[in-house]
Amino acid sequence: MATSLASQLAKIRVESTNALDLKAQKKAHSKSLLFDTHHAATQDFNKLFQLCHEGYQEICQLDPRFQAFAGNLFSDQSKHEDRTQMTAAQNKSLDNVLEDFMSLITGRLLLKPAVKAMEWLVRRFSVHQYNTTCFVLTFLPYHTSPLFLTVLAILPEQRPKAFRFLQPYFQSSTSPPRHTIVHTVAHNQDLFSAFNLYTLNICRRGQQCPALLSFWSSVTSEAVALMLDRSRLGRLELQRQNQEDVVMRLMPTLAEGLSMEHVPDLRVGCFMILTVLSSKTNLSEAVLTTAMDLVVTAWDDIVHAGLICLVVLSQQRHATTLPKKTFQALVVTKQLSDDLTLLKQHYRVEKLVLGLISGSLETLGKHGDAERLRFVRELLEANLMQSSFVATAVAQMLPLSNGTRLLPPPKDGFDTRSALVDLLFYLADSENVGSAIRLSLEQMDSETRQQGYELFGNHLRSNKAPENPETDEVMADIDQKASAMNFEESVGRIPSRTAFEVSFLSHSESYIFPSLADAFVAAHRSPDHLAAFSKMPLLRKSLAMSEPLYFSFFVKIWCGHYSTSARAAAIKMFSQYIHAEKLSVDVQVLLPYVLYALADPTTPVRRAALELVIALASFYRTMDKQSDNERRLDALGKGQIYGQGIQSEELAWLPYRTVGEFIGDWLIPDVEEIRLDSGHLLRSLVDRLRAPAERKEAGTNGQKARTSLRSSVMTWLCSHVVNTSVLSLKDRLLPVLNKVAKVGQTSTCALLKPLLGTTLAQGYMALQEVCEKEYINTAQYIDHVMEIASPKDQECIKLLQNCISDTKAGASPPLRIAAFHRLRNIWPLLKPQSQTSLGNFMLDLSFQNHSSDEARLNQTEALDTLRTVSLSTEVLQSLIVECPTLAHGGPQKGAKRRRTVSSSHDPGDDIRRISIVLEIVEASVTEANLPLVGGLFKILAEIQGYKERSGLELHYLELLVVNSIINILKPSTTPRIDKSDVRADVLVDCIRNSSSPQVQQQALLLISVLASIVPDLVVHNVMPIFTFMNSGIMKRTDDYSAHIVKQTMDSVIPRLMESLRKRSKDSLAGVSELLLSFAAAFEHVPARKRLGLFQSLMDMIGADEYLFALLILLEDKFPRNNGVLQFSVDLLDCYEAQTQFETIERYMTIIVDLLKAKPTISAHLITTGSASSCHETAVNLLSNLTALYGDSRLVSKSSKAFGQKEHQVGRLRSILSRVMDLILSLSRQYSESEDSGLPMVDFVSTIQSLLNGADVQTSLDALKSFELRLSKKKFEPVAGQNACLGFLRQLTAMVEESTNGPTRRVALSCVDTIVETFGKKDVDAVISATNTVIGPQCLGAPSEEMQITSLLSLSTIVEVLGDEFIAFVPQTLPKSLDLLNSKLDDGTCSERLHHAGYSFFSAILIYVPWAITGPNLDLLLRVSHGSANAELGESCSDERRATLSLIAKQIETDDSCAALGRTWANAMTEGPEALKEHLGILETLIGALPKSAVGRRSEAFATLLTRAFDLRRIQFSDRTEDSFEDGEVEEVEEATNRVAVAMIYRINDTIFRPIFAQWVEWAASSSAAVATVHRQTTLYGFLMHFFNRLKSIVTSYAGLILDDAAAILGRVDVVDSPSDSLLRARVLGTLHECFAHDQDGFWQSPAHFTPIAHALLDQLNQTPDPASPSANHRLTPCLTELAVAADSPHHHKMLNASILKHTRSDSPAVRLAAVQCQRSLTDRLGEEWLALLPEMLPFISELQEDDDESVERETLGWIKKVEDVLGESLTPMLQ
Repeated sequence: MATSLASQLAKIRVESTNALDLKAQKKAHSKSLLFDTHHAATQDFNKLFQLCHEGYQEICQLDPRFQAFAGNLFSDQSKHEDRTQMTAAQNKSLDNVLEDFMSLITGRLLLKPAVKAMEWLVRRFSVHQYNTTCFVLTFLPYHTSPLFLTVLAILPEQRPKAFRFLQPYFQSSTSPPRHTIVHTVAHNQDLFSAFNLYTLNICRRGQQCPALLSFWSSVTSEAVALMLDRSRLGRLELQRQNQEDVVMRLMPTLAEGLSMEHVPDLRVGCFMILTVLSSKTNLSEAVLTTAMDLVVTAWDDIVHAGLICLVVLSQQRHATTLPKKTFQALVVTKQLSDDLTLLKQHYRVEKLVLGLISGSLETLGKHGDAERLRFVRELLEANLMQSSFVATAVAQMLPLSNGTRLLPPPKDGFDTRSALVDLLFYLADSENVGSAIRLSLEQMDSETRQQGYELFGNHLRSNKAPENPETDEVMADIDQKASAMNFEESVGRIPSRTAFEVSFLSHSESYIFPSLADAFVAAHRSPDHLAAFSKMPLLRKSLAMSEPLYFSFFVKIWCGHYSTSARAAAIKMFSQYIHAEKLSVDVQVLLPYVLYALADPTTPVRRAALELVIALASFYRTMDKQSDNERRLDALGKGQIYGQGIQSEELAWLPYRTVGEFIGDWLIPDVEEIRLDSGHLLRSLVDRLRAPAERKEAGTNGQKARTSLRSSVMTWLCSHVVNTSVLSLKDRLLPVLNKVAKVGQTSTCALLKPLLGTTLAQGYMALQEVCEKEYINTAQYIDHVMEIASPKDQECIKLLQNCISDTKAGASPPLRIAAFHRLRNIWPLLKPQSQTSLGNFMLDLSFQNHSSDEARLNQTEALDTLRTVSLSTEVLQSLIVECPTLAHGGPQKGAKRRRTVSSSHDPGDDIRRISIVLEIVEASVTEANLPLVGGLFKILAEIQGYKERSGLELHYLELLVVNSIINILKPSTTPRIDKSDVRADVLVDCIRNSSSPQVQQQALLLISVLASIVPDLVVHNVMPIFTFMNSGIMKRTDDYSAHIVKQTMDSVIPRLMESLRKRSKDSLAGVSELLLSFAAAFEHVPARKRLGLFQSLMDMIGADEYLFALLILLEDKFPRNNGVLQFSVDLLDCYEAQTQFETIERYMTIIVDLLKAKPTISAHLITTGSASSCHETAVNLLSNLTALYGDSRLVSKSSKAFGQKEHQVGRLRSILSRVMDLILSLSRQYSESEDSGLPMVDFVSTIQSLLNGADVQTSLDALKSFELRLSKKKFEPVAGQNACLGFLRQLTAMVEESTNGPTRRVALSCVDTIVETFGKKDVDAVISATNTVIGPQCLGAPSEEMQITSLLSLSTIVEVLGDEFIAFVPQTLPKSLDLLNSKLDDGTCSERLHHAGYSFFSAILIYVPWAITGPNLDLLLRVSHGSANAELGESCSDERRATLSLIAKQIETDDSCAALGRTWANAMTEGPEALKEHLGILETLIGALPKSAVGRRSEAFATLLTRAFDLRRIQFSDRTEDSFEDGEVEEVEEATNRVAVAMIYRINDTIFRPIFAQWVEWAASSSAAVATVHRQTTLYGFLMHFFNRLKSIVTSYAGLILDDAAAILGRVDVVDSPSDSLLRARVLGTLHECFAHDQDGFWQSPAHFTPIAHALLDQLNQTPDPASPSANHRLTPCLTELAVAADSPHHHKMLNASILKHTRSDSPAVRLAAVQCQRSLTDRLGEEWLALLPEMLPFISELQEDDDESVERETLGWIKKVEDVLGESLTPMLQ
């Protein structure tokens, strides 16, 4: 244990700042975020401060808050600050400033300036050491970026405990994965607390950033989930305690985070954590309530996330109602039902919805009852709850509706209870909620159910067939009593005084209608009450034929928001009047409302309306048949129906005969369809009102009607829709009328236009109030009204414009939004003038003052409209003309002038306007907008001029203009464009002056487009373009930039070359300028794109003429640059041989010209100076000549070229001869030798010369000398290598073409040597040589020597090529295998050929084993089987076995197993040696695999071994001359046993036991007895080996063979059958091994011991002739080991009794065997066995006098053994 002093010293050493240790200070100073340690250690603080201060200034421009640190952290004084010299107080103050800065910079750490600023904090203030926690947490959100690796590298060795999890990643220099961080946060309390505190501190300062908050919320949420999952371990009390601990640790963070209203992202993260917390643990009601209130606090911007949290929290609460604050916040949330509908797809929202409904019902009577009820209706109609929750909601509503729960008296004319009853009736009628209400009533308690039936009465049962008659009778009584009571009360509430009212459909509000309506609703279920109601004086039924009051009441009922039964009853009252009273007036004024009823969604209402229609049809039919005098009918309600105002006066009327025709022809024929389908009437009206052409276009076949009738009906219906006060009628008929554009000459828009005007003038608030009273969807109604506006009616369009622009006249946002939508819908149908005017109108709206919400709404909608609709060329031109100009001066000349900028105008507004217009133009233009090109170029020119004057970069505007022009010109093939509109000079200025890569790319793309349209304009400005490209865009590595460069070159360069050729025949001077631009850009072009770019350039310019110029310019620009040289070689190789030689010839012409006193041609390419400089340039060019001319690819191409016809290669020969002369003379002049002999380059050249035209012997000598020279390894490292590789192709050609066998063989040997020495340096050459080696001249040659050399060469090639040889395997491997196989079959295979073949096979297995397919593998195994049978010698066998072992090691295991199975029969046919090698492969394969792999493939291995076990049956069942000998079979079985045990060692008991059982069953399953004996003989031979090797481990497996072994011993015939004798011996041997290794008492069990003991004892009777020396050599030891293994006196006694019984057998052999057993048992067990001596003595006495001498002699030996054990004589005992 360390002493106290040692501990203190250690602490001081750790905390020491090494003030005097210069090496340590230098190491600390080298910690850097930007520089490596060596560079950082050499920097001083002055230069470092300058660099970091630049980064600091840049981030100050991004965020002014950083300027606060200019006076401390980034002041000049900071360069001299040293933390080691500061006091603790000063360091603490500095820590606060540093942490404040790091908190602020967290969101910008991926920016280079931010990293520079942080570099200063690291280098000067050592924040990584003194503020490690804050420093690491600042960078932790970016843990996947390379920057974090640098952070890990500079952290101190002594890190805070919270960050010790980073140690492995610090050592391995890898980024910590996300799951590691989550796991550590969940399990490391220090990190969890530090992370939360750090995040909260940043948010307190207002310095939060999305990256940090997103990272914190996601990591913390996952960590909390892990913590809660971990807390569920252990007892229930422990789980509860652990969960409470997690909640207690987390709640302070959540409480503070949720209270930060100014940090919405933090609150969203808290929502996530709270959701996880509440879903994985049980929070108390108080906690849940508080959390819900915190969630809704200032949540306007995060409503959706908050709703998710509230839904989860509400599901955990037991209370039905919501907290007051939560409820109030949810009620005022816009589109709450829509949000809840979306959430319902993923969450259970029932409890939250039920809480909202309960809260709304509880607040009824306090304020806003209408709003509350509408809110409840929306929630219930949204179908957000299951029936059980709906039942709860209805149960809460029933006491309020029937008076059980008191409500305040009606206020402001709104009767809450009546409205609630109406709501319940409305909901009962709806499809979704109605069925739920019926189900909920059945599930309620009896009292609540009775309240429901009393309220709804027959209403619910009218929609549902009665199921119980008794219930119906009870309900009828309840309905009757409730109806009587309600009717009397309702009548009592009707005002006693009356007022003069003519019609209830008047636009003035009736004060008596609500009371009358309540009375009718109460009376409609009782005929008596209805009769009494109809006779009420207020209704004036007696005056029904003279004034519309009576009928208008019922019309308003059936068109109102009442129950289905009430509405049907109102219609029936009309019908009853017609039947009871005689109509004397025309009631057409009521027909529109009858149409309304015919389209009612409920069947009872439609049924009642149809009865009314039939009655009216009868009336009008009767009137039509009467005389003319009797047909004069007055129209009911004329001038009165809609009040005493203009609405009634402007109403259109039909002749009564037309009314009759309308009813009879339009309604009566469709009675049944209307009854079944609520939508049929409306569709039928549309069909009949349309003209025949419109019907045909719509695909309908309605009845034809007269145009006059259609026009009259249309006018009549439109007049009612315009003038009626019933909004529901308007809402239902407007969609019908809007679908009919016009009838005859009458426009629907003209008829309905007044309604559009009055609606827009009415204002949204008033309209919404009316819609809510009639329960109409306001938005839907507004859409119907807006559809009145026709694109052909300018007045309607003007109304919509006025609605949009007049924001002060009461047009609220919904009306204006609807107007915008209508204008978008009709835009395609507007006239061009209207589109232009409207487009400018929208554009003006886009630039209104943004001070009000209305203006912002108009701006948004106007922009959406312009971006959504399809804009014509005229509209776009108008928008461009309306753009302000950025140039100085007055307006532009011409007919169309754009706005100019006044001196006091803000240019920023103009720029914004131009940007909006250009955005619209870019999104809209197509090839059809060619007239816009000129205006766009003018705008681009003005932008360039404004940039020069102001210094501002207007990249976005430039990009918009250029993209727009591209969109116009690019799709068009031959656009007809005015050249004066194109400003190529402006485009070039844009390219040169813009710093935006996007602008440059798109401008170049436009240049390429213009080059094909106006090439003359582009060519004149081409050079500045390419100069820019070379210095700018070519440097970029992205694919799009490369595409732009390629397209520009393809478009411009061909036009340039055409222009140069027209101007002068010698265009080298002009081309050189272009080539010089590209040569200068060579080093800037990315390496992977260079070759393709320059090849494209030369293809366009002409490689035949100018490739040499480019090569010279590159060498002159980059002298002695290996990269440039290799590029030149590669570029030259892209062309044919003739082009290459012509290029070399011109190249050398320039060299020659350079060496002249006065260069001429070279002056166009190279700046010639003094003679020395020219000579130096010539030398540089000459140094590259060897590489250009000596390229192996050129040699190959020239060979192919010379193989053509004579007339095709004449020019090539002349070029080559001229070039060769100069090259050879230069080579002799500049060659240098390293030794006395020729350099390898020259040597190879000499050999090549000798081979050309030499005789056979000379060629042989030359080749042999080359082979000898190469074998000595004396050659130049590079030049000699290249020369040899170049010679390789000539050698391969010689092998192919030579007819002399020795020459071909030596040449092939040289090829082999070159490939072995240099092959990896030139894979292409080796591949070419391979094609020759596998050809008919080599591998396919009849000569064995050539075959051997070919196989050896292929072995070398495989080693060199590796994977590249895969393509040759299908050609070489089968051919070589067939070759070796044929030689083996006819017995002519030599050892050399065998060695060569297997050398090739081994090479393939080593380097490309995956290329060997199944058939090839099978063939290889078959060839190996034949080789094993051929007995070629031990060396061949060794090489063959080595190759076969590679199969097991290199080939995929499954493929190897399959091949071994497929070729097993062939191996058996070839003999035992082949089988043993076959099994050897399997043994190697098993040994090479891991245990898991052996286990997975155990079945396949077992199948192979099973086939091996079957060898004895196959060979011996029907023996022939070809059958194996006994010894051979036993050798194979020994190999099989060895493989089987090897497999068993590598698998477990679970896998092997089923296999063992299958083998035992398989051995006994043969149908033939002989086959069964052979199989069992093999199996028990294996089992004997198995039990011997694995000993006691597998003793339990004896249980699987117990019965089988006993059965075998019971049936074998050891006397007459040698096979049975062998089987008996192996069974006994197996049992002996099993008994001998039993250490677990397996054989002590009677179940195991008894059957096998009886079977063995019975074998004593099967003892053969005692003269046989091996008669009992198996049985006696087996019984002895059984007695030892049994180790039980009881078992010993049984054995002894049975053996003694056999001593009295009549057979001497049996008696002898029994005595031998007793002697062996006495010898092995000693005194333990002699405990049974008293039983033995009588039998011993008898045996002493046995007739057989052998028995008597063996008995004497037994007696002596007993006496030796006992130590006394048996004579006294036997007397």
